[in-house]
Amino acid sequence: MDLAEVVMWVSIAADSALVVSVSLLAHNLRATRVDARRTLAFSMMEQLTSADFAERRWKMHRSVGAASTSNWKEFDNSLEDFESRAFAYQYELIGQLVLAGTLDYKLVCDFLQYSVVVDWNAFEPLDARLQDRIPGRPSPWSRFRQLALRITTDLRGPEIRGRAPPDATQR
Repeated sequence: MDLAEVVMWVSIAADSALVVSVSLLAHNLRATRVDARRTLAFSMMEQLTSADFAERRWKMHRSVGAASTSNWKEFDNSLEDFESRAFAYQYELIGQLVLAGTLDYKLVCDFLQYSVVVDWNAFEPLDARLQDRIPGRPSPWSRFRQLALRITTDLRGPEIRGRAPPDATQR
């Protein structure tokens, strides 16, 4: 075997090793992404089943309901106002993660079912109030609403309360 043949076989072996290395890297990246999504889903489920979440959910339902019946007297920029908004941001984040494909919609739908719809319907008066207070500002909770609408449509559940956002056709 002359030097040219040795170089050719070494080149073939190096190319093969490169292909195998790239294939293993791609497999590892895919497995890491799946593992990260699984970890995120477990974290979401753990958070949504915690006593803290239940308490925050109850407070939001109670405070928004009471404020809307009292014509928002002393509610704007109160602790209850900010806590209710913070609670809604959890669903907004879930909606963003579903929209981005980071969280699997079917998993979220099976897990949350109508609770997201009930919580949106409880929160919607505050969303409408904030849109009235700051005209022209889009709702920062549009993905929360979109998730609730998608789930209730797919499961043929309760109606979504409130007005459709102006950019509903764009999403």
